[in-house]
Amino acid sequence: MLSLKFSTIKSLQYYDEIKHKIKNFDALGLAEEDIKKLIISKPAQLIKINNDFMTNYIQGYNFDELISYTKLKEANKPTDTKYHLKILGLKNVFNYKTIIGNKYYLAEILDQHTCIYCNRNYVKTVGNSDNKILRAEYDHFFNKNKYPLLALSFYNLIPICSTCNKKKGDTDFDLDNYLHPYLMSDEDKKFNFSYRKKSFIDNNVKLCISTTDSAVEKKIKKTFKDLCLNEIYNSNSDKELRDLLDLRYKYSQNYLEILLNNTFKNLPITKEEVYRMVFGIETKEEDYHKRPFSKFKKDIIDELLKK
Repeated sequence: MLSLKFSTIKSLQYYDEIKHKIKNFDALGLAEEDIKKLIISKPAQLIKINNDFMTNYIQGYNFDELISYTKLKEANKPTDTKYHLKILGLKNVFNYKTIIGNKYYLAEILDQHTCIYCNRNYVKTVGNSDNKILRAEYDHFFNKNKYPLLALSFYNLIPICSTCNKKKGDTDFDLDNYLHPYLMSDEDKKFNFSYRKKSFIDNNVKLCISTTDSAVEKKIKKTFKDLCLNEIYNSNSDKELRDLLDLRYKYSQNYLEILLNNTFKNLPITKEEVYRMVFGIETKEEDYHKRPFSKFKKDIIDELLKK
């Protein structure tokens, strides 16, 4: 899982792109300034804005009741409750599918190259002469069915791949129990990929957590578990892991060290450029997203260089 940086410039660019597409919000008792706050506010502020609005918007509002309504709706069961028309009204105004679903401007503004959750698949929007488009998908960190008011909020839209989108599904993420890419502190980032050698050709990827904060440890574990990241890496990263292990263990010396420290030592290139040329990865945290498997491979290489 990678982190994202807050950007006032990007959030305002996004707001400028969509503000004219959001119609009839005055029927909800909202003004233009309210819409702007909804679009550009940070995650913790979004929850407060949502709770304050819903309390005034729906008489007797109760979040647990809303969850029950949502489950009935998803199961195609009768949902003639006080929430039905109110939620329909919200979804008509904050309609993710029509306002963002088939557009690529958000991808251009974010400029993220790989999935923020797994860092395995490219999500950069591309097209060709036939106008065939490959677009990023976006996870609503706060589920848009349960938080329809936040369906278009900039910091609620996480660029991810289709695999991670399917894995997460309708899992309810919140700030207390899960890592939010925009809110990851240094302590939240105290995890790395390692491996468990089972046999000469069979190895398992494993997650190592180094934080001493038990609450953070729980968040890391729960995030990885509910996104199935351990399973994804063990089923899709075996070849990358095996290649790195071969470079280390099939030679009498540590060939990884030779590649990094000797082969290119007389060339005017940086360490980052060497890693990019040899392993096809980025080594700076802020650049991990530019190439698949960057954090995974960097963690494994760092471990192998010590052996």
